[in-house]
Amino acid sequence: MGGELDSRRWSRRGLLAAGAGALAFAAVGCADDEPEQAATRGAATIDAALTPPSTQLPPTPTQPPLTSPVPGYLDPARWQGRTLIVASPGVGDYLDALESAFLEPFAEATGATVQHQQYGPEGVASLQDQVDNDDHVWDVMLVPASSVLPLARTEYLAPIDYNVVDPNALYDAVAMQHGVGAALYATVIVYPAVTGEAPADWPAFWDLSRAGGTRALRRSPVGTFEFALLADGVEQGSLYPLDTPRAFGSLERIRAATLFWEDSKQPVELVRTEQVGLAAAWTVRTVLPDVASLIRTQWQGGMMSADSWVIPRGITNTDMAMSFIGFATRAIPTANFARLQPFAPVNRDALTLLRPDVVESLPTAPSHVDQLFFEGWSYWADNLDRLTAQFEEWLLNPPASPAA
Repeated sequence: MGGELDSRRWSRRGLLAAGAGALAFAAVGCADDEPEQAATRGAATIDAALTPPSTQLPPTPTQPPLTSPVPGYLDPARWQGRTLIVASPGVGDYLDALESAFLEPFAEATGATVQHQQYGPEGVASLQDQVDNDDHVWDVMLVPASSVLPLARTEYLAPIDYNVVDPNALYDAVAMQHGVGAALYATVIVYPAVTGEAPADWPAFWDLSRAGGTRALRRSPVGTFEFALLADGVEQGSLYPLDTPRAFGSLERIRAATLFWEDSKQPVELVRTEQVGLAAAWTVRTVLPDVASLIRTQWQGGMMSADSWVIPRGITNTDMAMSFIGFATRAIPTANFARLQPFAPVNRDALTLLRPDVVESLPTAPSHVDQLFFEGWSYWADNLDRLTAQFEEWLLNPPASPAA
């Protein structure tokens, strides 16, 4: 289940870098909480104002909430008189969904008092400070899956008890030793609905003679390198460890025609307004009401990513925290969250509880899931700092590619 611990130590800077991009993902259902960023083409920038603001409202739920009891959570006096504090970056509609699907039902089913605390970009550092100083505030934390292994290696997390958390219906990649997936999304190719021909895969994305000849990719090696290698003929099952010189060579072929985005709202807006022909975008953005009818998705070669539940090491509420994670990864709660926010459940059984139109919009739909691969969290735990520095050097100082 996930990667093994080793003796390597991660710096706080590295941990913050690991989670920086994905923290924005957890805020996708919030109104306008991501700062506007300029997108980069080489050393030049394109003003964020060129991408019209979107409503950022999640899709309207198409089915009522599931109210059936969750097996194993039928004792309203179980945690009575005790308080559980759950920390996440969520605000707005995203927080409403967390509370509706996970926090409130767990409190009702077990008698616990459940409180939420919102954290910002320094959330991982706050967790480290709490553990270092034995001054615990949070019992459960929602973090990018990319942060789990680095935090575990530096002994900031309690191990997951899979006698309490049932791993049988979970995707193997999200059942880690020190974290459990909370929700899934994917980075995929998006293109305008008016396009006559859909791009078949990443080699087609790299073909600048098609689809207007302009592209948008994330300003990060994570995802971008994988897609560059797929475009160059590497098979999905052979991606890791990444051949970084080959990835840079592949990116060099489309550098001049590519916009590198930092704000996850940008790629769908750039495609919607036909400022670029194709973009790599998060699926949680592609289904928002203001863009869903104007763009289309190609799932082939998409990369699955996640947020994860973790427990800080040394807390006194480990039993209740583990019980909460066990509840939050069951089929009914994860299906209820997917009703409210466009994230795929980590529990495979949850798909049978969702309407077909909801399932079809998710990366784990039977028609999509075999076309995607999971982000290599273990690989990036070892290589993120080094490859981010090389990527930025390549991006801002053309034309030479750095040695890997």
